[in-house]
Amino acid sequence: MEEKSKKLPARPIVVMILFFGIIIFFLNCFITIDAGEVGVKLRLGKIDKEELYPGFHLVIPGVDKVVIFSTRVEKIDMTQRTRNPISALSIEGLPAILDVTVLYRIVPSKADEIYKNFGEDYADKLIVPIARESVRNVVAQYKIEDLYSSKRAELQKSIFNEIKNRLKSDNIQVVDVLLRNVKLPAKVVEKIEEKLRAKEEAEKMKFVIEKEKLEAERKITEAKGIAESNKIIANSLSKAYLQWYYLQMIKSLANGPNNTFIITPYDRNLVPLLNLNKK
Repeated sequence: MEEKSKKLPARPIVVMILFFGIIIFFLNCFITIDAGEVGVKLRLGKIDKEELYPGFHLVIPGVDKVVIFSTRVEKIDMTQRTRNPISALSIEGLPAILDVTVLYRIVPSKADEIYKNFGEDYADKLIVPIARESVRNVVAQYKIEDLYSSKRAELQKSIFNEIKNRLKSDNIQVVDVLLRNVKLPAKVVEKIEEKLRAKEEAEKMKFVIEKEKLEAERKITEAKGIAESNKIIANSLSKAYLQWYYLQMIKSLANGPNNTFIITPYDRNLVPLLNLNKK
């Protein structure tokens, strides 16, 4: 009787274990997909084509496995800071090192295909290799000086289009590609800067020559205008007008406060004027 009484307490413990086991089992039957995520369900290793979108979903513990992917905009840095910049050659075969950042997101409805083809580390297996290859292909179409100066924006746009078009078929949406920096060999930079300075000086000299040419044309035009004006005035001057103008000038001088007397030449048509200052 004593041995039997000692074994009785074991039954409630087993019941409690079973109870908590059932609770844990049912808790594991539900999985939560958060906003900005999508889940890919595998049942006994086979991929389910229906993605799991944000919310609660029923799964079978031990049978189903859910792989969660982010649907937010993600980025990949291939820069000197992260120690994985992209090396490329220009059309002349000169080296350049580019810092590039790729912004992307997956197509949520194609998460199952992405997992099937590339697994969870699809970024390293798919995006990085294609981005590097695309950058090299595009840079090979440009001169080295274009990478350093005027065509940087065009280069960035070309790289963006190349990567975007190549990843589209693999269900990756490229949001943007940022060309953060282009590093060239010191000797190449020096030669490019010399060339740019020479070009700047040539443009400056061209401006000076053009300015002088315009000034010369202005003076010619001005001289032509003066000559034409003088011609018009000369044709308009009559003998009577000159006599009248002469008399007006003499009158003005005679009435001036600073004159004591004025002696003027005269002929048959003009009378000499004499002004004696009263003071």
